[in-house]
Amino acid sequence: MDLATHNDVVRIFRGIQDHAVVEVLAMGATVDELEAALLLLQGDDDALIKMKRQKGSRLNRLLGILENSEILLRDELET
Repeated sequence: MDLATHNDVVRIFRGIQDHAVVEVLAMGATVDELEAALLLLQGDDDALIKMKRQKGSRLNRLLGILENSEILLRDELET
């Protein structure tokens, strides 16, 4: 698994704040984890996100960072 680079983070999460990019890179997130988080955030089902979150998991931490950042999801980019 490849660790995410700055370019990966800003490519996958348009409009992400700089401090959130630093947090994502510091946690050592992989590109696969970024893509999984994107899929979860794009879904309309909040219950699915809660189900996928396991306390202390890396994905949980990544989702927390992303939810507190101003990111543009693909749906928002198309409008």
